[in-house]
Amino acid sequence: MEIVIAGDKVTSLKVEIATAQAKAARRIANFLPRPELLRDAVIQHNQDEGTTSIRFDTKAGPIRFLIPGSPVMEYQFIHDTDDGPVILGSFRGFSIPDRTVAFRISEFLRMHGLK
Repeated sequence: MEIVIAGDKVTSLKVEIATAQAKAARRIANFLPRPELLRDAVIQHNQDEGTTSIRFDTKAGPIRFLIPGSPVMEYQFIHDTDDGPVILGSFRGFSIPDRTVAFRISEFLRMHGLK
C-alpha cells in the first residue's frame, strides 16, 4: 500500500509516483525477509517535506524508514511520537544493494523488539 501526504492531507495513491526515492522504497519493500514486515509495510510519500519512507506499525508506534534522496544523506529509522519525530538510528550506504537494506530494516526492528 502507498499513501501520499500533500497539503497536510493523507490520501491513497491514485497514480504511481516515479521519483528515485519511491522506486527505491518499492524495491526495498519487495525484499523484506519476513512476511509480517512485507504485509505491514506502507510506502509513505510526504510531498510537503519532499520525503519517501517505508512505515511500519510497531509495538512502540509508527516507525518510518526514511529513504535518502542523495548519496550524502543517510537511511534513517524515525519514531513518530506525540512530541515529534525521533531518530532511532541511521546508516550510510547509498550504494548498498536493496536486499541488504531490507535485511538491515528487518534486523533493526527485531533487535529492538519492535516487530
